[in-house]
Amino acid sequence: MSDFVIFTIAYFIYATLFFCILQKPLFGWYNRKSNAQKLSFGDIRDIYTHGIVSDYIIAAYLSAIPLLIGTVYTLLPIFNVHTLLAVYNGIISLAIALIIVSDTILYGYWQYKLDSSVFVYLKSPKGAFASVSTLYLIAAFSIVFLVAAIFFAGATLVSNMFFNSGEASLHHWWQYALVIIGFVVILAGLFIITRGLKIRPNNPSVVYYSKNPFYNHWALNPAYNLIYSLTTRDEFKGKFRHFDDEECERIFAPLFPTDGVTKEKFLNTDRPNILLVVWESLGAEFVESLGGKPDVAVNVDRLAKEGVMFTHCTAGSFRTDRGLVCLLSGYLGQPTTSVIRYTRKLPHLPALPRLLKDEGYETTAVHGGDLSIMHKSDYYLASGHDRLVSQKDLPASAPTCKWGIHDGYMFDWLYDDIMEKTRDGKRWFTTFQTLSSHEPFTVPYNRLSDEVANSFAYTDHCFGEFVDKLRNTPAWDNLLIICVADHGFNVSHHPESRSKYAHIPLLMLGGAVSHSARYDCIMSQTDMAATLLAQMGIKHDEFIYSRDVLADTYKYPFSFHTYNNGFMFTDATGVTNYDNVAEAPIEGADVEREKKGKAILQKLYEDLSKR
Repeated sequence: MSDFVIFTIAYFIYATLFFCILQKPLFGWYNRKSNAQKLSFGDIRDIYTHGIVSDYIIAAYLSAIPLLIGTVYTLLPIFNVHTLLAVYNGIISLAIALIIVSDTILYGYWQYKLDSSVFVYLKSPKGAFASVSTLYLIAAFSIVFLVAAIFFAGATLVSNMFFNSGEASLHHWWQYALVIIGFVVILAGLFIITRGLKIRPNNPSVVYYSKNPFYNHWALNPAYNLIYSLTTRDEFKGKFRHFDDEECERIFAPLFPTDGVTKEKFLNTDRPNILLVVWESLGAEFVESLGGKPDVAVNVDRLAKEGVMFTHCTAGSFRTDRGLVCLLSGYLGQPTTSVIRYTRKLPHLPALPRLLKDEGYETTAVHGGDLSIMHKSDYYLASGHDRLVSQKDLPASAPTCKWGIHDGYMFDWLYDDIMEKTRDGKRWFTTFQTLSSHEPFTVPYNRLSDEVANSFAYTDHCFGEFVDKLRNTPAWDNLLIICVADHGFNVSHHPESRSKYAHIPLLMLGGAVSHSARYDCIMSQTDMAATLLAQMGIKHDEFIYSRDVLADTYKYPFSFHTYNNGFMFTDATGVTNYDNVAEAPIEGADVEREKKGKAILQKLYEDLSKR
């Protein structure tokens, strides 16, 4: 009666071992020239320990149908279970073999894992195979059949070890009930493996761990990457075409100047050490000096008096995954998808950390939570961060909330890290993403009765203490701290105005700031990158959607914000909030603002389709 349970577990174990024993060695050996680093035993160990998660996921997928067949046969043994399993094993063996061999061979050409883009090439098989010889194709398909035969043989062996053909073993109602319960329990286990136990479902980022992309690709199961990519197909080409190319260019051309001369310098050094604090959901509504609630972000208000505050900054989008790209790549958020999900496009985006690495900076990304959520680890590595620090790298005893380690502990960790880098005389850039000001807003701090405001006050308290401690250290004199939100606070709290939700603070302070200032020009979150680089005397022309808002060419101040299939365009004349699905403005109808917003989207999606 329990044969189907043991069988499913055995099938799962076999599938996992198959990928570990055959797929990974084959991929690593065949593509060994793609690795510029010397491979050590520790590297191989890390590849396996990180990659096995994706192997488990595919093994769970593969085990689902055998579980169903085995359960039905146990309840009603009126068919030849071994024949049915043999058919399934044959189909799966060929599919798995094709994926493994294709991924292994194509990686040398593509330098990214097999994904749904392969089907574009298969629409024209003649063109796809035109560049290889007949002998090469014969050899490749021979390997496919060999790999398929190996998987089929093992899967068949596992299948034939269980079930007595045609013999009913259930005679009482409670036996049938136990079978159904066993099926539900095993199915739930497989679902948990595929989805994961984290707040958001698994994605290929759970495997990424190294600044060497080849190691990440080696670790990642190709079948999992292919399946996942089918749910994130290219959503860019041909989207939002409102104008012909000439008209679109005419409208778009004046909007994003990448040249010009900065009219005012507020840095007293061209190469400060930089800490970018990306504050979870810090809307301007919590900052009194920006028109927000009093007595919440009191330290931001206090420190703004000695630093540089940009008072009319608009978040680029509504989610952290978009916000990070807006800040670090100066790249606009998308209303229908997020480029951070398209791993192979990420290295082709401009990136502030990558550019600063060329200037001799050591780059680090720090987050007290799970960096695999929303592909953050993928993006941080692709954008040029050499070192990633997340919850798994920190002591298990650290105080935690639902999302990870509280901000107070993380600011203390940052302080120690900065002190160490200062002693070593390093030039550095660090991105730190906070997390405590996120639902359920449970923090180790009780100054305000409102739990939401109190969570922001907690991070503000930690931030203020952190800055004040640094002020009395040798690190201060050459330090630039940039404090900015990833996005505003929960748009559902602002049904009357999206512009209120999207308004965020952008504060720069530290010993590297020569004087305090307030700049009231309308700007976007994406403009932070170009404005900073211009202060440092570094060219920023590759940041095509980022503007130096202090340059003499910034003559038309506006901001652009996207949300779920909509955009908001703001300039001195007002705000237009446009719904792309309804194809109509839902706030502030204005033909000119609407045209500019549509032209930006058209150019954005054209650019993304080419990256």
